[in-house]
Amino acid sequence: MHPAPHTNPLPGWLDGRDIERMNRYREYLDFYGGQQWTGRRRAGETRLTLNYARTLVQKTASYLFPRPVTFNVIPDGAGQEETVQRAERALNDVFARHDQHTIDFQSALDSAVLGDGAFKVTWSGRRGAPLVVPVDPASLWAWWEPDNPNEIYRVVQRYTIAAEEAGRLFPGARVPDQWGASKRLTVVEDWDTGHYFVSLGGEHVIDEPNPYGFIPYLIYPNIARPHEFWGASDLEDLVDVCRELNQRMTTLSRILHVAGYPITVLENVTGSDDIRAEAGAIWELPEDSRAYLLDMLGNGVGLHIDYVNLLYRQLHDLSETPRTAFGDSGRSLSGVALEVEIQPLIQKVMRKRRVWDAVYRKRNAMILALLEQYDGADFDGLRRTETVWGEVLPSDREGLVRSEAQLVAAGIHSHHQAMSQLGDTDPAPTWTEVLDERAALREMDMLPDGHPTTA
Repeated sequence: MHPAPHTNPLPGWLDGRDIERMNRYREYLDFYGGQQWTGRRRAGETRLTLNYARTLVQKTASYLFPRPVTFNVIPDGAGQEETVQRAERALNDVFARHDQHTIDFQSALDSAVLGDGAFKVTWSGRRGAPLVVPVDPASLWAWWEPDNPNEIYRVVQRYTIAAEEAGRLFPGARVPDQWGASKRLTVVEDWDTGHYFVSLGGEHVIDEPNPYGFIPYLIYPNIARPHEFWGASDLEDLVDVCRELNQRMTTLSRILHVAGYPITVLENVTGSDDIRAEAGAIWELPEDSRAYLLDMLGNGVGLHIDYVNLLYRQLHDLSETPRTAFGDSGRSLSGVALEVEIQPLIQKVMRKRRVWDAVYRKRNAMILALLEQYDGADFDGLRRTETVWGEVLPSDREGLVRSEAQLVAAGIHSHHQAMSQLGDTDPAPTWTEVLDERAALREMDMLPDGHPTTA
């Protein structure tokens, strides 16, 4: 059960909710930051931390977003070409204005670590534009339809701000003088499709109808769990292997450290004065005595190294990130063989892109709706978009150009779509320039009519 919307007990009630999820977030965030050992370190104990977890998460995110994405707005019918171009330009402008591509990359990192990511999409009157900001999922509580975990009907966010910031965030909200400018205030925003409620320092400051008509939060899983709303972290399967690798490498480091300072063993000797294991040393030993250096390495080091290599392989297998992704396959391979070897990482990236496709569809629809509602834009109700992704692997630019030219000539791709595939973030103005140049060349009798592709 949960309290009725917009009630005073809500801030305190949240403390006892989703404890397991919040603990999981903290554990994975600490692990990503390098706190990977369990138990307290003993005095003088050496602990090595090889933070493969962070490296592998960042590597996957880099393959997920090799370059900024672009969008194609899908028309509802014929004769909407100009409206489509206008909507695409508006989306590109929002992304460029807020450097949204960089923000999305950081959100992908956060979700890979925590297991969940979130955005808040609102209209900023101060900026006169839609505002798309990432939200810490640990500050969110969500309720979803019992027959569809992908459909949320209520979201609550809790965070803190300084009292002096309240006026900027909530214009017109009354801030009691006794709070003081430096006092930290707890903010609770409670949204459903019909209502919007804000509590500031325990005081109700906003209680009004939802101005947008939709819940302005978009919560997405890093990797969806079957039949669950909250997602899974990329670190789930790596924690045990990373900890074991740290322990084995630390043990090996200790052995090598001791082996660098050899232990001298003396037999049938009553004293050890003036006996030093150093270059040029001459020892005088009694009869029937013996001296030797203790071998701390032996076959044990080889076993340690074999075990470390096994852990290393398991780490790459579980993360679906072959060594080839780091630029070192260890052998000479053809282009096709390299693609086959890195296929696990491509499949992992494609799974993540399916999640992000849904994120972009929903988020772009919110942005277009806000522009129509607050900025007076007219997109003829267009909301559907498709994402144009960059190639996961480095591609042959010349080959891609030839392929797109053939698809356009065959009528399979439009010029607009080909430009998007080739990386043009705003193909509409480029295509207009092409048409203008062709018209100018025809007027100069340099381009025959009916021959649109050659000069």
